[in-house]
Amino acid sequence: MTNQEIKQAVGKRVKLDLAPQAPGGPTRTGRIVGTLDAADGLVVTFAPDDAPGSQVTYHAHYIRAIHPA
Repeated sequence: MTNQEIKQAVGKRVKLDLAPQAPGGPTRTGRIVGTLDAADGLVVTFAPDDAPGSQVTYHAHYIRAIHPA
């Protein structure tokens, strides 16, 4: 996944395919809330369906694929 592809999914409900070492993986469904360009890459804020009212962050390199949910 490129950073641009991830940024295009902001605000959408999606299913994330995550790297094995990512917390909450290997897949997670919810909404991408936003992104932040950081020195070490893109940081993604994600609101998971399985934890209403909470948000988690993932570095973009943990996101293997994004699918519509």
